[in-house]
Amino acid sequence: MKKLTLITLMLLSVLPMTAQEATAPKVLSLQDCRNMALENNKNLKIAEEKVNIADYDKKIAVANYFPKIVAQGTYMYNSESIQLLSDDKINTLNTIGSSIQGGINGHIDAVIEQLMQYPIISDIISSQGVQNFINQLHHIGILESIDAIGHQITKEFMLDTHNIYAGMISVQEPVYAGGKIRAYNKMARYGQELAQSQLDTEQQEIIVTTDKAYWQIVSLANKLKLTQNYVDLLQTMSNNVDKLAEEGMATAADRLAIKVKLNDAELTLIRVQNGLVLSKMLLCQSCGLPLDSEISLEDENLDDVIIPVYTNEYTEEDIINHRPELHSLEVATKIYDKKVNVARADFLPMVAVTGNYIVTNPSLVNGFENEFHGFFNIGVVAKVPLFHFGEGYYKIRKAKSEALVMKLQFEDTKELIMLQVSQYEKQIKEAESRLQLTTDKMSDAEENLRMATLGFNEGMVPSATLDMAQTSWMQAHSEYIDAKIDVIMANIYLKKAVGNLE
Repeated sequence: MKKLTLITLMLLSVLPMTAQEATAPKVLSLQDCRNMALENNKNLKIAEEKVNIADYDKKIAVANYFPKIVAQGTYMYNSESIQLLSDDKINTLNTIGSSIQGGINGHIDAVIEQLMQYPIISDIISSQGVQNFINQLHHIGILESIDAIGHQITKEFMLDTHNIYAGMISVQEPVYAGGKIRAYNKMARYGQELAQSQLDTEQQEIIVTTDKAYWQIVSLANKLKLTQNYVDLLQTMSNNVDKLAEEGMATAADRLAIKVKLNDAELTLIRVQNGLVLSKMLLCQSCGLPLDSEISLEDENLDDVIIPVYTNEYTEEDIINHRPELHSLEVATKIYDKKVNVARADFLPMVAVTGNYIVTNPSLVNGFENEFHGFFNIGVVAKVPLFHFGEGYYKIRKAKSEALVMKLQFEDTKELIMLQVSQYEKQIKEAESRLQLTTDKMSDAEENLRMATLGFNEGMVPSATLDMAQTSWMQAHSEYIDAKIDVIMANIYLKKAVGNLE
C-alpha cells in the first residue's frame, strides 16, 4: 500500500510538468519560419509542378527525333460479299456447256439437211446406225462438264468478304521538317529555365513575406512589453497618488488624471495583444501550422533587436544575371524568337521515311483467300506547301512582332528594376539615419525619465510631468525597435531587388 501511494505521488508530480511541457509554445527562429513557409506554401508547390511539367515538355520534344511506331487493327462485317462478275455474266458462265451444245446441235442439223438433198446419202443417213450416231452427237457428255467448269469459275469470282480482318505496324522517321523539331527542343529547354526562374521568384516572394510577418511580430512583442510596463507603472502611480490624496498631498483631479491615463494604457495593451495574436496567426498560416498554434519567436523575447551584418556589393550585370524576373523575361524572349522559326517551318517542305507491315484476311496477296497473309512496304513521304494566300507570311510577321514585344518588356522591366534598386539603397540610408536619431532620442528619453522619477519620488515633480516622461520614453523605445526592424527589412528588400536573396 505504501508502495502504491509512492507511485501515485510520483505520477502526480510528473503530470503537471508534462502538461506544462505539452502546452509550452514552440520557439521558432527566422530560418525555421522560412523553411516551413517554403515547404508548405501552395503557390510554391504549383511552381515546382510547373518545373516538372517543363521537364516533361523537354523530354517530349527530344522524342520527336526518334521514329514513331504505330500498330493498328480493324475488323469489319459486310452484309454482302464482293462479286467481281455481273449476274448476266455469271449466268452465261454457268450455262456455257448448254450454249455450246445448242450451237453444235444447230450445225449438225444444218449439215444433215444439206446432205439429205442427195438420195444416196439420204438413204445412208436414214439407216438405223447413222441415226444412233447423230443422236450421240446431240448428247455429247463433255459439254455437260463444261457447264460445271463455268459454274466453278463463277464461284471463284464470288469473294467471301463478310468478315474482314486487317492489321498494320507503321514506322515513320522524319528526315527534314523545316527546322521545327530543333526549334521545339530549344523552346522546351528555355521553358525549363523559365519555370525554374519563376520558382526562384516565388521562393523569394515567400521569404520576404515570411520575414515581414516575423519582424512584425517582434515589433508588436516589444510594444506589448513596453505597454505592459507602462500599465504597471501607471498602476503604481495610481496607488501612490491614492495614498497622497488620502494624506491631502494630491487632489482628486490628480487621481482622475492618472485613472484616465491608466484606462487608455490598458486599452492600448488590449489592442497590441490582439494585433500580436493576429500576426502570429498570419505567420502560422504562412508556415503551414494550425492557426491556433502556440508559437514563440527567437527574437521575440530579446531586450533588443540584433541587426545582422549586410554586405551589399553588386554590379548592374550581377542584377541582370541574378534577378529571376529579368531572367524569366530574357528566356521568354528566346522562346518567342524560336516561335518565329516554328511559324516559318510550317511553310517549308517536310520529308519523312515510312515503312509498313500489313496483314489482312481475306488475303490481298493470294486471291482473297480466307487466311492471314502479310506484306511490307517502304516509302518516302514529302509535303511541299505551294500557296496559302499569304497565311505563312502573316504568321511569321505575327511571331516576329510577339518576339519584339517581349524584348521591349525586358528592357522596360530592366529599367524599372534598376530604379527599384536605387530606391531601396536610399531606403537603407534613410533607415540607418532614422536608427541613429531614435538611438539618441531614446538616450534622452531614458535620462529624462530617470530625472522625472527621482523628482516625483522627492515630491519635486508633479505626476503629469512624470507621465509625460514615461510616454516619451515608451514612444522613443518603440521607434527605436521599429527603426532597427526597418533597417533589416530594407536590406532584405534590396537583396531581393538585386537577386541575392537566398
